[in-house]
Amino acid sequence: MPTFPVETSPGVSALPVLSVEEALDEPTLLHSGASLEEVSAIRQCAAWTTTFPLQRVRKRRRVEAICPMLAPSLMARGLVFSSLSMGEREPDLDRLDEVLREAADVFDRKIDCVDSRLKCLVLILPGVRGARLLEATTPERSIKNELLRRGILVGEFFPTCPFATTFNPRLFALRSPAPMYVLRTFLESDWRFICQIPSWQKTYRERFGEPPEKLRHLGGPLWRLKQKLVWRIDALKRRFLLRKEETGLPGS
Repeated sequence: MPTFPVETSPGVSALPVLSVEEALDEPTLLHSGASLEEVSAIRQCAAWTTTFPLQRVRKRRRVEAICPMLAPSLMARGLVFSSLSMGEREPDLDRLDEVLREAADVFDRKIDCVDSRLKCLVLILPGVRGARLLEATTPERSIKNELLRRGILVGEFFPTCPFATTFNPRLFALRSPAPMYVLRTFLESDWRFICQIPSWQKTYRERFGEPPEKLRHLGGPLWRLKQKLVWRIDALKRRFLLRKEETGLPGS
């Protein structure tokens, strides 16, 4: 069991790497030096990550798991967890960039999986305001594209995440028990997640070429028109989320 580091300024210390079993073992986590808040966040996020995405749901004409990649990743032992207590609710965005780079190094060097497509690192950030994770990875900032160029797709999860799945507007599959980044291998099928941002499109094409034919309409003129409406709705959701967190309403 790795011991939990204490971050020292100005850098970020080495992140612990936990197997699924270790992340679910609360007594051992406590003996490793993690705080009560961190132990609770790790255990809850590990329990949620290894069960909720396995639920089978209808996706248009088929029924499958919310995340069809999770079961193979679990079988291949490609899913690992890490955690960092940053000591503040609103970390500096450049500091979050460094944390993500550290996590990317862990992803590249410390996950031993026979199939690189099944590698996944869940980085839990207890106590950080959830929406801050989104602020760090907005298209206007470079960190998300930097990791895409390294072959890593980053997703933002937190309890009040306002974004629903593309296949069900009532399913909020990114609402994890605590704020966390999920890093996984950037795949050809991920065009649907990056096609709305020109710089991300460029990175995709440099890596994979043109997207699969069934996905090529995504990012086109009609699709962009529809997305403008979606973006406006998402902006309103983010404003409401920020207001809720600032006022301390339930669920923030």
